[in-house]
Amino acid sequence: MKVCLIQSCFVLFSLLFAYNSSAQTLSSCPRDQSVALIQFSNSFSVQCSDASPCSILKAKTTSWKKVTDCCLWDGVKCDTETGNVVGLDLSCSCIIGPLPSNSTLFLLRHLHQLDLSNNDFRSSLVASQFGQFANLIHLNISGSGFTGTIPLTISHLSKLESLDLSHNGLFFEGHVFEKVVGNLTQLRHLLLTDVNMSAVEPTSFLNMSSYIKTLTLENSGLQGNFPENVFSFPYLEEFRFTTYLEGQVLEFKFPKTNWGSSLKSLQVSCSFLQELPDSIGNLRSLEILDLSYSNLSGPFPASLANLTRLVSLRLSNNNLSGVLPISIFNLTQVEFLDFSNNKLVGSLPSQVTGLSRLAELHLDHNFLSGRVPSWLFSLPSLVELGISNNRLTGPIGLFDKVAPLEAVDLSNNEIQGPIPDPISELVNLTDLDLSSNNLSGSFELDKLSKLSKLKQLSLSDNALLSLTSARPSIASYSLPNLWRLNLSSCNTSEFPNFVRNLPGLTEIDLSYNRIRVVEANMFVKLKSLQQLDLSHNRPLSFSNINNLTVVLPSLTTLYMSSCNITQLSNFLTTQESLTYLDLSNNSIRGRITEQENNWGSNLSVLDLSNNLLTAVEYYPWKNVETLNLGSNLLEGPLLVPPISTQRFLISKNRLIGEIPASICNIGFDSNILDLSHNNLSGELPKCLAYAKLYLLYLHMNHFHGNIPDFCVDDYSLSTLNLHNNDFEGPLPKSLVNCENLEVLNLGNNRINDTFPHWLGSLPQLQVLALRANYFHGQIIPSENGSHFSTLRILDISDNEFSGFLPTTYFKSFKSMINLSQVQMGYMSSYYQDSVVITMKGVDIELKRILTIFATIDMSSNRFEGTIPDTVGNLISLNVLNFSHNHLTGHIPSSLGNLATVESLDLSYNKLVGEIPSQLTGLNFLAVLNLSENQLVGPIPQGKQFNTFLNNSYIGNSGLCGFPVSKTCGHSEPPPATFDEQEADSEFRLDWKIVIIGYGCGVVFGFSAGYIMMATGKPKWLAGMIQRAGNKVLKTFKKKYH
Repeated sequence: MKVCLIQSCFVLFSLLFAYNSSAQTLSSCPRDQSVALIQFSNSFSVQCSDASPCSILKAKTTSWKKVTDCCLWDGVKCDTETGNVVGLDLSCSCIIGPLPSNSTLFLLRHLHQLDLSNNDFRSSLVASQFGQFANLIHLNISGSGFTGTIPLTISHLSKLESLDLSHNGLFFEGHVFEKVVGNLTQLRHLLLTDVNMSAVEPTSFLNMSSYIKTLTLENSGLQGNFPENVFSFPYLEEFRFTTYLEGQVLEFKFPKTNWGSSLKSLQVSCSFLQELPDSIGNLRSLEILDLSYSNLSGPFPASLANLTRLVSLRLSNNNLSGVLPISIFNLTQVEFLDFSNNKLVGSLPSQVTGLSRLAELHLDHNFLSGRVPSWLFSLPSLVELGISNNRLTGPIGLFDKVAPLEAVDLSNNEIQGPIPDPISELVNLTDLDLSSNNLSGSFELDKLSKLSKLKQLSLSDNALLSLTSARPSIASYSLPNLWRLNLSSCNTSEFPNFVRNLPGLTEIDLSYNRIRVVEANMFVKLKSLQQLDLSHNRPLSFSNINNLTVVLPSLTTLYMSSCNITQLSNFLTTQESLTYLDLSNNSIRGRITEQENNWGSNLSVLDLSNNLLTAVEYYPWKNVETLNLGSNLLEGPLLVPPISTQRFLISKNRLIGEIPASICNIGFDSNILDLSHNNLSGELPKCLAYAKLYLLYLHMNHFHGNIPDFCVDDYSLSTLNLHNNDFEGPLPKSLVNCENLEVLNLGNNRINDTFPHWLGSLPQLQVLALRANYFHGQIIPSENGSHFSTLRILDISDNEFSGFLPTTYFKSFKSMINLSQVQMGYMSSYYQDSVVITMKGVDIELKRILTIFATIDMSSNRFEGTIPDTVGNLISLNVLNFSHNHLTGHIPSSLGNLATVESLDLSYNKLVGEIPSQLTGLNFLAVLNLSENQLVGPIPQGKQFNTFLNNSYIGNSGLCGFPVSKTCGHSEPPPATFDEQEADSEFRLDWKIVIIGYGCGVVFGFSAGYIMMATGKPKWLAGMIQRAGNKVLKTFKKKYH
């Protein structure tokens, strides 16, 4: 049950405007006011809509008649002595039309209450004439389509006790708000949800009426520091603030002492609160407390247990730590508890005395440990239980009394032991998730027969659990409402028999098991099945002993990846309703021909990648949108896919010949074309530059000629990868139009041009790789001041650039200065962007590019002059390579600021002087090459410098000290041993797995890291990966442990 607070504004206006249309008045409505109401009614149309937020809609004005007393009209209230109209309630009255400043509504000067909420005044401005209602006590225009600035005349309503301007498109100017709160001294209720108050100083709220009871500021755009004294206003009962506006932060502080007020509801979420003082326990009248998403940190306040009237307590999505006080579990009135997504530790109490009214308990995504106590399943009112993603070890305790639970989520824990039999007594269950635990023993699926309301069941990732059926006949029971079943990674060796009697199933996941054979008759009753996942059951085959033709009319999605399938079965080819089919990573052989393959006419997504197909002569999939034929053995010329194709991937094959011009006829529509890693040749079709492509991968082929003019008509191109071809000529200037371009990789071609400074204006460009071409001349900044501010990877190595290093660019590489706030992940969520980097003479292809990876490679050019000090400001750099140039002068000590650098190569230059001692502070430096310069003096010692060998310094005859043979003329202390504790050996054995899943430090792609660790060669790289990986693991450990 979801606890809801009855909004005070709703109660207020409901009481004030609960008119009795049959009430007798002593005086009839004055004619001028009756005429004004009729004219007002005639100025708009009435049209009720189901989209209205109102639970009850009533077209009140349609009952108004000229010949009757207006005091008897629906929504109208008159003074019993004078007959003047003093109340008008037209809320939820289906009004549609503008409300101009000359409306006859403003002739009703005696109004005390006016409610126009939840209508549609078609973006009307709030007329200044509202300020003429001198006697108005209650004004509600919420949710009625008003826009623009709130007029100053609202501050003239000095008798106003309640004001609701919420849910419109209104804007409060700072000085107007100050006047409003300063003049409305009788105000009790101020509701400003969705009112733009970005121009308002939060300190203005200190001038509010001391009688204020209700203040709502949700999505108000307020910024700065909210005055804490407001929370001590003596009559304040309800305060609400929430914002979903990105970048707008309002900081709160609650009083630490003498905090006692009438607060019943305090909701401050999506803000910056940081601290919850113990004084919160003084608010003994509090019924609702919601401080979710508020950056709270520190221990869980034990004083919350003093709030014995609490009905709802939400503290989710913060950084609260420590142990949950046992006293919290003794609250007797609470119905909703949510402490999810914090850092709480410890175990749950073995028994509780309160929580008799608790309907929802959410403790997921913490670090709770210990057993799963039985009282969780016995609370008399509990409907939802969520304690997933913790470290609970179990086993699940037995319980006698049964809670009315409808949803139970214990997934992603370490719960051991069997599934207790009493689980089957939770007859109200609709959702049960016990996945990703260490459950063991035998569980008889027959026991679920009592759970007739069950809709979703997940037992996946319990490798020690054995699923059995005790009854000889399974047909005697069924779960009529079960529509989703997840049994992946359950070590199951056969298709579960009980599944055949679940006619309501729409989704089944049996992936990552040991199923060898699937019989066709298993599916006879599953006519509602829409999604079936059998992937990673190796080897898998279909059996059809009775020669049944089983067609599942609703089956749209089928996953059979990694099943060692060698051919297409009849079961596959007869499923005409399939729209998504994944057959990747199998052993399907042969050719696709028109005679042998006439199936899948409704497929929109087909993945046949990583198989053994040798030729495609025909595409039977006429409606396919995504077609992946990558990593096969396809030979011959490229066959253009069906015209419906939007994403076409056929990389890593043996295709030859040119790209047919007809490929431009297919409907890419801002999507993907991947022809990389083939033997294609010729010039690119000019029409390809006009295709609406998002990602274009043509690398590792033999294309030649000039690069076409991309981004002429469409600007959606995000990645253009043409490296390792034979393109020549200059870069097309049309690339400057590619405003969404993030990755431009043109390395290893024959392009002859000067540095493309004009690309610096591209607002999204993060990767620019021009390595191994014929670029030449000096690097001169553009005149418009656009200098690659978003660039993270720059590789212009192995070209013919000359002159000085581009100091202006080093100052403007903003993204290389601070990547600490960037969330670690991969560029391109759908596909893999790759780039090649060079370290210590080794070219390494990063199969995927981390979002926190930054590198500059200007090696193998003709640069001269000194290394600018400004390079040291690029503190997020991971790789810096200036080798093989003609650089002179000293190594700047500012390079010691590159705190995250892992590879530094300044070799083969003419650098002089000593090696700066500041470089010893580079704790993650794994590769250092200063060889073939003219450096002199002692080699600095300590930290990473104690791990570098002689080849890091060779060719500098003036250097002395470890590790070179030349001594410095005085006794030297033995070199310190590298601190292996930093490597955190606890995780060393699992590092290969971690590399595959998370990456190698902040530099290498996971697959590259895995190769280095598996082979151990080269040793410097393997060591670098080990250290960098453990750095990441330590980060994760600090964050999640």
